[in-house]
Amino acid sequence: MDELRVKRQNRRSALETKEARKARKEEMQALNDDEEEEELLYGARLKGNLGMLSIGQFLGWPSPSLPKLMEDNNVKHSIHLTADEASWVASLLMLGAIAGAITCGLMVNFIGRKNTMLFTAVPSIISWLIIAFATSPWELYIARFMSGISTGIGFSVMPIYLGEISPANIRGNLTSMIGMASKFGTLIAYVVAPFISVQNFALISLTSPCLFVIIFIWVPESPYYFLRRNDKQKAINSFVQLRGKENIHEEIENIERSVKTDLTNKSDFRELLFASRNRRALMILLGLNGVVQMSGAQAVIQYAQIILDQAHTNLEGKYLTMILGAIQVIFGTISMFLSDRIGRKPLLVISTIGAAFSTAIVATYFNLQYNYINTSNWLPTIGITIYVIMYCSGLAPVTLTITSELFSINVKALGSTIVTIILNLWAFIVSKLYLIIANKYGTHVPFWTFTACSLAGTLFVLSYVPETKNKTLEQIQMDQK
Repeated sequence: MDELRVKRQNRRSALETKEARKARKEEMQALNDDEEEEELLYGARLKGNLGMLSIGQFLGWPSPSLPKLMEDNNVKHSIHLTADEASWVASLLMLGAIAGAITCGLMVNFIGRKNTMLFTAVPSIISWLIIAFATSPWELYIARFMSGISTGIGFSVMPIYLGEISPANIRGNLTSMIGMASKFGTLIAYVVAPFISVQNFALISLTSPCLFVIIFIWVPESPYYFLRRNDKQKAINSFVQLRGKENIHEEIENIERSVKTDLTNKSDFRELLFASRNRRALMILLGLNGVVQMSGAQAVIQYAQIILDQAHTNLEGKYLTMILGAIQVIFGTISMFLSDRIGRKPLLVISTIGAAFSTAIVATYFNLQYNYINTSNWLPTIGITIYVIMYCSGLAPVTLTITSELFSINVKALGSTIVTIILNLWAFIVSKLYLIIANKYGTHVPFWTFTACSLAGTLFVLSYVPETKNKTLEQIQMDQK
């Protein structure tokens, strides 16, 4: 009996060991599949964000270029700009971005997310060519408007595309890369443009949109777009190509049901404004983007060198701006990994409070200077640096992530278009009025305004912005009802 019991125990142990090995093997296979999937998605993301590199260069271009074009002893450039002309050159990008957002809304559901993204290269190339050979302010105005078209399309379609191809657990990471890529483009402008002519920098910058087209043309279209066009087989092929695995049928079925449900609803303004979940999404995103712009983002990005030169430190503004560009990239990269771990809402709260604190430091310095009270010349640099860290850690990347998540599929293009239009109206107002108000009333006035708006933004985030971490797009829609 004892021998029989021992044999049974040994047989049971052998079976358990075999089952354990099988379970361990399946676990390792699933882990390898997940790693392969993430690699493929990150590859698609990196290729897509090459287009955002050129947009970042457009955003960063005014900071090193406008001081050259505004110099009284300007002999190296054929164009000399007044302060009013310079403000138009900086701000016309935002008006162009409104046209770009409208263009995106008309194109994205007809030619697809991928082809719309590829189209951004056309106005980008035209803009850099005009800047390279411009001989009058009006030509710069046209160039900046064209660059705005590319910017508006890019910031409208990229969150849609990345949000649709990304699984819930890394969607915040992937969509945060949009802001990081544009910041890297801004860094290139900050580092390279001060040391070469405006024309030569424009010619160098032509490589970004050209490289984007060559590389991104091989990336698959969003499966959501194919399902929207009732082409399930292409959606499956796209998913397999993006995820690198065959077992995607359950996910495809879930998405197909969600898309069909959404498409039974109309995709017009009535559906956007009167369906409670879409109206709520629109209000949240309009408010959030208003906070981003009124916190001082465009003033800091486009006029950083001018602001820092006013502080008269023993380090030139162009070198301080380069440091700021590097900080943008570093903290933009860090924020990619925080959004899916800490959550969207905590990052936004920290970011808005930090932005208010930092702009208050800058405002205090220029307020004291305006009243002829001496203080440390490094205060503006400290304040601007803290602002860049706070902005890049929350307001910039998380807003893009949430934009990709909240709208239902049937109104996503229309909603994203409206949000981008209003965002760029805010940005235009800030860019156009900043120099005028700062020159007439003192730099402290706009910075105190930025401080108040950031504090109001904190209350808005706490009261209205939902947490979307680790939720699928379908779950987010259910929560919005």
